[in-house]
Amino acid sequence: MKTVCLLLFICLGYTTFAQEDSSQDWIKVLSYGASNQTDQKKISLEEAIQRQERCIPSSFSNANLILSNQALVENVIVKYDFKEQVLLVRQDDYVLVGAPNMVKRIQFENPQFGELINVQELGRSYGRRGFYSVLANSNNGYLVKYHSFEQKKIMPNSSVTTTNVYEPLEEEPEFFINEETLITKNEELFVLENFKPKTLSKFNTLSNSLKAYIKKEKLKFKNEDDLRKFATYLWSL
Repeated sequence: MKTVCLLLFICLGYTTFAQEDSSQDWIKVLSYGASNQTDQKKISLEEAIQRQERCIPSSFSNANLILSNQALVENVIVKYDFKEQVLLVRQDDYVLVGAPNMVKRIQFENPQFGELINVQELGRSYGRRGFYSVLANSNNGYLVKYHSFEQKKIMPNSSVTTTNVYEPLEEEPEFFINEETLITKNEELFVLENFKPKTLSKFNTLSNSLKAYIKKEKLKFKNEDDLRKFATYLWSL
């Protein structure tokens, strides 16, 4: 019996040590390239600050990170660059750029910023990478938003005039911020484009109840509080 207790104590002690060790050394493997963990990319604090329009939140904020091995890393100054799909971690007067694959969740201390959850945590990501912004969650599902930078499509019949006939016209590609709203129900991920019947038909037998609820409560799709009400009702069905 003493031998069994001793072995159990050693195993528990090793597990605790491994998690503490990983939480202390996580920054060493927060690499920009997945293939070479020693190739840590750094950028200046000034450059990181200039990326505010493409980051969540726009400025650095304190947060706790939950890693893929459940280790907890507290009081990290971080923001998420959704254009490059990387984490920016402030270290004094410079910033480390890291791939988000080893981070499951980012829980910001400021409740206004809420929580980011890795797209892999909600099942099949359908090509999405990085993090979702959590609007609401319960035991029955998540309501999230996904931000990405998309290049504007050039119409085939569009033409540009120029007075220079000797040099080819080169234009910088235009990008815009794309925002998707998604919700899970019974571990299935749905894209919510609007509250119109075609979109609600994705929920099969629940669609009529959802239509009636939206009409009764006068819900607006672009209102985040109304989205939360919709999600709460959906999860109750």
